Amino acid sequence: MELSFVLSALRRRLWLVALFALLGSLPGLLSDPPTSTDYQSEARINIVQPTVGGITFLQSDPNRYVIGQLSVLESASLVNQVAQENNLSLTDVREAVEVEQDPETDVVAIVATFATPDLARSVAQSYVDTYMATLDTDTGDNDEVVRLDAEIARLRNQLANLNEAIQEKAEPFLEIFQERRTAYPPLPPGDLLDPARISERNVVESELTQLIQQRNILISESRLRVNTEVIQDATLPSEPVPVGGQFLLAGGLFAGAMLGIVAALAWARFSNKVLDVEMASEILGAPVVSELPHYRSLARQPLAAFQSLPRSAVPVIDQLCVRAEAKARINEPLTVAVVGSQRGSGTTTMALAMAERFASGGSSVVLVDGDVRDPRITAIFNAAQDGGVPAVVLNDGALIDQRGRSVFTRTMDPEVSVLGLGPSRGAASLRRDTVSPVLEAARRKAQIVVVDCGPALDLASTLQISAMADAVVLAVPLSRQKSDGLADLSRQLDSLRDKLLPVISNPSRRPARGQIFAADGAIRGGSGGRGGRSEPIDLTAMPEGRPSAEGDPMVLGAGPARRSGAPPSGPV
Repeated sequence: MELSFVLSALRRRLWLVALFALLGSLPGLLSDPPTSTDYQSEARINIVQPTVGGITFLQSDPNRYVIGQLSVLESASLVNQVAQENNLSLTDVREAVEVEQDPETDVVAIVATFATPDLARSVAQSYVDTYMATLDTDTGDNDEVVRLDAEIARLRNQLANLNEAIQEKAEPFLEIFQERRTAYPPLPPGDLLDPARISERNVVESELTQLIQQRNILISESRLRVNTEVIQDATLPSEPVPVGGQFLLAGGLFAGAMLGIVAALAWARFSNKVLDVEMASEILGAPVVSELPHYRSLARQPLAAFQSLPRSAVPVIDQLCVRAEAKARINEPLTVAVVGSQRGSGTTTMALAMAERFASGGSSVVLVDGDVRDPRITAIFNAAQDGGVPAVVLNDGALIDQRGRSVFTRTMDPEVSVLGLGPSRGAASLRRDTVSPVLEAARRKAQIVVVDCGPALDLASTLQISAMADAVVLAVPLSRQKSDGLADLSRQLDSLRDKLLPVISNPSRRPARGQIFAADGAIRGGSGGRGGRSEPIDLTAMPEGRPSAEGDPMVLGAGPARRSGAPPSGPV
């Protein structure tokens, strides 16, 4: 299971994780808090490194000494002494006493938990007293030093007496030396001069040396002291240990969240919905170009995609237009089919936005309404009053109808014309066999033809338009797209893979039956159904609350040609 799949599944169904976490916390929220009969006593000691004459003994690693003393506190010998003092077993003391070091400090807390407050305090204090007793090295040191000093003084006196006796023994030889003035005194070896005293002196000197060394070591050890001190004696608890439901609550939240994550992943694994962009690209066999976010302004007023596209959506539509133009043939008009993976995919919004973005780049554009079952483009621009597609079909691809009027409808942008479905959607409407003359007429009118086709598999004419188009923009509403439906669509569009441009869309809900588009493009109730007529669009007026083209940088295509005045109404 890849990380991207896990993240997408959790992001898509985060509400499920939150729900399971909430359900897991209910036992902790609804249960009565448990009671406790245990008492805790706490003592605290500050373990400081030993010093010799004010100099720190272990300067290189201060924490090493503290760690070593923690081992002493938890040793079996110390625990056994505490257990014997309180008439307890070794196991009872080990289970009831906790030794913990405060983070980033040398303070160690000793916590004893027992059924009675007195016993808890007694054990904690015994722990402290026993440990401090092991650190007391002063007892008897002074007496030993005094004894060694006396012994050393005695040996020094004895050595002095021996040296004096040996010197007396050597006096005659020294006098001979002075009389003869020889270079070397004629002294005999020591073992001949006074062997007994010489041997005794050697023994005394050796013993004196050992005693002096022993005294120096004892003095050094007596100066080495551990500066550990008790900063808090064992407390006498007055109330039992408070045990609330916080652990049950936290455990329930954690367990619930884990179950929610497992449920979300299992749901995503066995669900028929397309999970993420990577999965959609894999099914379609083509990389997703971009994603068009959901905008409330487009949901309330579909015509805003044509008149005032949100700034953040402009780069998305521009990228689509560039990708589509890259598939155009040289010196031939560009035909772009905008299709959806299902009904309500947002094809009308994309077709309107792409048409205006092409026009803002200086190209003439024809916007064709190819969705016979839901002619939104025709309703938005009131194109049913002109000849439209039926007139093109009846007149063998002519750009004017039998009355001599243009089959196209003007829009607010003089560079964009609309080829609607006309007043009739009967036999002369858009069908598979009439697609070719309709597209040919639109190509003779403009440099770029954008066709709003609706669902890709809804009509045979849609597949025919897609096959004849240079680029096919496929709108996929990821939030409600089923994987098997997308896989079937991918098989149907297999021959169009090279010109396919998938886009993730986030459209609003489709208008309910009986709703129509008003003159400003907003959805309003009516009795005309999906084919209902609306009032004609005032091509010189802006939507309510919208400034003019000169003062609004959000108006696409507000170039010099569009500021010269409003285009005339009626067919072109």
